This record gives sequence, structure tokens and C-alpha cells, in this order.
Amino acid sequence: MTQAAEVYKGKDGSAVDIYGRLGFNISDKKTGDVQGDFDGRLGVSGRQPVNDTLSLIGLAQYQVNSAEYANNVEGENDSLTARYVWAGLDMAEYGKITGGRVSSGLIMFTDIGDVFASSDVSTGRQARHIDPTAVQVFRQDGTVQYQNSFGQLDFSTAYIIGNNTSDLDYGYNAALRYTLDMGDAGKLAPVIAFQKTRAELSVNSRTNGAESFTYGGIGTRYYLGSLMLGYLYSQDTVTYSNGNADSKDKNHEFTAVYDINSDWTVRAGYRYLNNQGGDKLELRDTTFEAQYRLTPRSSVYSAWILRNGHDGQNLLTGRSVSFGGSSAAESFYHLGLRYEF
Repeated sequence: MTQAAEVYKGKDGSAVDIYGRLGFNISDKKTGDVQGDFDGRLGVSGRQPVNDTLSLIGLAQYQVNSAEYANNVEGENDSLTARYVWAGLDMAEYGKITGGRVSSGLIMFTDIGDVFASSDVSTGRQARHIDPTAVQVFRQDGTVQYQNSFGQLDFSTAYIIGNNTSDLDYGYNAALRYTLDMGDAGKLAPVIAFQKTRAELSVNSRTNGAESFTYGGIGTRYYLGSLMLGYLYSQDTVTYSNGNADSKDKNHEFTAVYDINSDWTVRAGYRYLNNQGGDKLELRDTTFEAQYRLTPRSSVYSAWILRNGHDGQNLLTGRSVSFGGSSAAESFYHLGLRYEF
């Protein structure tokens, strides 16, 4: 959003901005063989003032899949996939209320580990067992959210209604972040997060008996000059009504980001995820990544992800459960070019 271009400005202060991302990646992640793929995002945001303290706001952001022939003839590959689609009210110092497929306040927590261009978010991965629209725990349909900041405290809470495809009975979440300025010793920004979703009992056959998802996490970022360090711990549990054992994920993530200068940034991280009672997926990922900025709006990425975990197994189908499109035991590399506007 920092690079958004204003495409309309009305006399009443109304504004419409457009922004996006275009990129090309080369990796052996998915098959073990070298492959190239395009990825892009396109978004539009708007604001319409009602009075001095109240404005209508909205945003729609879509993932743009490759336009190559192979994807055009693949029936399951939609050309556009909604990432965020919401509308709401900005009440200035009284906070914001948004509804739709929002950017959940839980992202204050998940962003501690989500610093790489080359890896996927693992924390809260089981949210989809209750709500298939929850591609990530911080992004799901039918959410009504309130956000505000009080000095150094950032606060978010939401009620998750769901829609006619989500099979939800109810859901809610909350997140808190406090930024402590320690002067020459840097800044510390601890975060806590919680979410619970529950499926309608009448649709448990469609959720394979999954009844509820409970998620909690605690973590922090530490800033000192050009260095940022992060750590998070999360735990989530899926309970079942059909006699299956609870499926519990425990997830630890360590991250480090260092801006060498205005052009170069290096990142490193380690992730350990272990599932008990469910698919028994285990992730032991070590990531090294370097970014070179060609311009303020374009970068080249290079990464190596060392994996030493093991795939899980779906208890219902017996099929192997991998993560992020590749085996939890297979290392891979990633080269990418990204332009943002």
C-alpha cells in the first residue's frame, strides 16, 4: 500500500488508489525440477469522507495467476483469487470498523515470522479444517473487525460470521501489540493473539467431523538500528465430534532481518512445527534469503530453504500431507524478481 498510486481525487476529498505487484520466480520447490512461474497481485482502495471525523473506506485485492496457456486450460486455476475484499468506516481516533475478507489484526502476530519472499506461513495452518475460506488464519471471509491504537498499544478484535460456503457457527479473535521504546537499547514490540472458530453441528459431515479450532500465540519483535529479531510461539487445536483425537500444532519461529545498506537486506530464520494427534506433519526449516533493491519499487530475491522434517498423513484419506506445495523433507531454492507499484 505504500506505493499506491492515486487514480481519482474528488472535490469532496474522495480518493481511489491502485496498487499491485508483479513477479517471476524460478524454483525447484514443487517438483524437485527447476520451474518458472509468474505471480502478481492487483488491488484498489478507496476513501470517501462523510465529515471531519468519519470516512467510508474499502479495499479489494486479488491474486493474479499466470496467463500462460497451461493455466488457461486448467479448469481449477481461476485467473483472479480474492485475498482481501472489505468495506468499512474510519472513525479517526475512535478506530476502524471493517467487514468482509479483512486483513485480520492477527497479522500483527503472524508477521513476526512472515518476513521471507520464499516461504509460507505455517502458524495457524489448521484453521481451514473448520473454515475452508481461511487460507491463512489472518484472512477469512465474513469477518467484522474493530481496530484502534491507544498510544503505543495496538488493538484488534473481530467476530467471524462466515458465509454460505464456510460452514461456521461462529468465530472470534483478538490481538494486542505494545511497542516499548528503550532509547539506545532499541525497541521491543510483544504481541499476543487468540482465535476460536466453531462449525455448525449440522455440517460436521462436510468438515469431516471437525468441530472447533482454537488458536493462541505469543511473540515479539526487537529492533536495534538496522537489525530486527523476532520470535513467536503458537499452538492450535482442532477438536472432532466423530471420535477422532484432537489435532494439535505447536509452532516455534525465529527470524532475523538485517539491512546492510539501502540496497541489500539479508534474512535468516528457523521454524519448528510439530503436529500431535492429527496428520503428524513436522517442519524443521532453516531459511537464508538475500534481497537486492534495483529501485525503491523493484527487487531481486535469492533464497535457500533447508528442510529436515517429514510429511504427515491425512487420517481419512491416507494421503501424504506436505506443506507449501513441497515435501517437508526436501530442501529447495528460490530466485525471484519482484516489482511493486
